[in-house]
Amino acid sequence: MTTKFLPPVQEALEKFPQVFQNDGKTTYAGPLGAAWAPGRVNIIGEHTDYNDGYVLPLAVDRVSAFAGRTRADNTIRLWSTHFTEYEQFTLEGLPENFDKQRESLPGWARYVLGVAAELVRTGVKLKGFDAVVSGDVPLGGGMSSSAALEVATAEAFAYFSQCGFTIGAENATFTPLKVAALCQEAEHKASGLHSGILDQAASVLGQPGKAVLLDCRSMEYHYFPFAFPDVSVVVIDTGVRRELAASAYNERRSQCEEATARIRELFLKDEPENKEARDIKSLRDIMPELYARYKAQLPQVLQQRAGYIIAENERVLKTVELLKANDIEAIGQILWQGHAGLCHEYEVSCVELDTLVDIAHKVPGVLGARMLGGGFGGCTINLVRTDAVDALREAVEQQYFERTGLNAIIDICRAAGGPGHADVE
Repeated sequence: MTTKFLPPVQEALEKFPQVFQNDGKTTYAGPLGAAWAPGRVNIIGEHTDYNDGYVLPLAVDRVSAFAGRTRADNTIRLWSTHFTEYEQFTLEGLPENFDKQRESLPGWARYVLGVAAELVRTGVKLKGFDAVVSGDVPLGGGMSSSAALEVATAEAFAYFSQCGFTIGAENATFTPLKVAALCQEAEHKASGLHSGILDQAASVLGQPGKAVLLDCRSMEYHYFPFAFPDVSVVVIDTGVRRELAASAYNERRSQCEEATARIRELFLKDEPENKEARDIKSLRDIMPELYARYKAQLPQVLQQRAGYIIAENERVLKTVELLKANDIEAIGQILWQGHAGLCHEYEVSCVELDTLVDIAHKVPGVLGARMLGGGFGGCTINLVRTDAVDALREAVEQQYFERTGLNAIIDICRAAGGPGHADVE
């Protein structure tokens, strides 16, 4: 194993012969190999994806990884290093028997099964494999551990199926964004969470040193350099986990849809012939001026939800302009604003997230901070002058436990590339 891989890939490769090749009973039909996909941090644009809005994520150097060999049958056998458990399922009968197989699997393996079912649904031929599954994307931390696992699963099937299908931009079976959509659908069916496409798209589109502006309606995307030599992207884990489906994620989506419908109805009542009114499909279509015109006629909770999303879309577009101007300090200010909206209008923050943002706000050299992901726990993203990282770390270590009774984990992330695979022997 001469190539140096990211730690989770290396761990999975080293673990594979220990957990799978000692029984002497399994026939393998391919070499030892690995596949992986990154997690992400979202600079700005939280909860805008399922409102047809804009997002600005970057893939990071934290991955989910598979390492293993192709089998001579249709069985998938997996060993999770995180959960220290075996799980298996069969490709036979998919996607029709997805629900039946799903019931016997834990959450992490359901994502793998879900991607397999969606791939089979497209008509591609899959092969069974044995693999160790590893990763260093924090589970439930707002860095898209589930999306990283789903995209890594698609990459693993492409690799272990031995040219059964390919993923790529040109002359491939699937484009990267087709894989993102397929993995999004797998997540919906595996978890019941009606998430947008931000997480999967960020994973498949990752490029080193770049953020990607994604229009979640047209699916057009553009890259912008995100490499500031004197600024670090610091991710701080609260140590708090919440199940998104149980923490009102789907409720927020429903509230956004209701706010859209009400504003469209009010607009059409005033101007029945107005094409702009008829074309309103989501909060993406409601400009700040139109929202200001009708917000007083919405229930308070819908005012808050719609107001946050409309302002957040504006923040994404403003951040892109600031990236073009290389104005990282002004981008930091937008992060503070984004967190305030998530806390007070969208109401998806929690005491621990607010505490970390408050601590960061008082450390000189921290340009901006906000919560990441769906909310109610997980991580914060912090843009920090590199020479102030130690001061931030010290402040968190001194104050966070005292204020919450929890220990935070501090990590520095870099904008990284997307999914990949490799032969090892």
